[in-house]
Amino acid sequence: MRAALIEVEGYLKTLLILVVLVVLHFAWFVELAARPSFYESWGTRKVGEISDEPLLIPAAEGRYWTFWQKTGFSVFTKGKEDVFEGIIPELDCTAPISRAVMEFLQEEIRDVAERLRDASLIDDSRYLSEHFFVHDSIYVRTFEKELCAPEVMSLREYRYFFPDSASHEGIVIRGRNFVWDGAFMSKILLTDLFDPSKFKIAFALVEKEVIQDLIDQNLYDARIRDFYLDPAEEFLISREGLKILFQRYAWGGYYSVDSVATVPWNRLSSFLKPDTPV
Repeated sequence: MRAALIEVEGYLKTLLILVVLVVLHFAWFVELAARPSFYESWGTRKVGEISDEPLLIPAAEGRYWTFWQKTGFSVFTKGKEDVFEGIIPELDCTAPISRAVMEFLQEEIRDVAERLRDASLIDDSRYLSEHFFVHDSIYVRTFEKELCAPEVMSLREYRYFFPDSASHEGIVIRGRNFVWDGAFMSKILLTDLFDPSKFKIAFALVEKEVIQDLIDQNLYDARIRDFYLDPAEEFLISREGLKILFQRYAWGGYYSVDSVATVPWNRLSSFLKPDTPV
């Protein structure tokens, strides 16, 4: 009897050691699964290969720089991962503006990714309990070239997001405008285009032209009549004129397409600064 008990005790000790080893290996596996991973690379993409997300407009075929990052936790599809992706087309304007803008946007994307990594490592049990068994979140930034000239670059930026706390995806469209002054690259604001002494008249003219252009596009909405041009309005510099950007939910509901109103440069020429780079 005593020999049997000793044998059982030996089995139990062996089983306990195996359990401890399994738990330690599982903890290591979980830590490995939750560790942030990221990379950046250059590659060629075709139209439609920019992203699998349906709200993103496919950009032109060409070479793209990509930054991809995964944070969060997932084991056997259980848990939550947060994916961030930044995609920039090769900027083939004449140097040095192409290099300067590319480096600026790359650093901007790396900074966003680093902030997301830092936030993912916060030890907050309340956050984990609220967000563990939910869908993965995704955040994508990609760019589309509008104007690529020796001294001026204008890019349309798409910020797609589907956070775990949302019931559907969303997208924000921004205008990113840059100028090269011979020595440095700087961002262009809407107010940088117009003579300060003519702001009021110029903005009133832009408002009138924007309203008419939207109506001509059959985007009439009662709210269009109340359009007010904000100095922080999203815009693009194009060869055709000044393009004012509106988000997809501006006219006609959330899933309506994003709209653009164009004001020809010849309508604005008398209000522009003499050194305006357009």
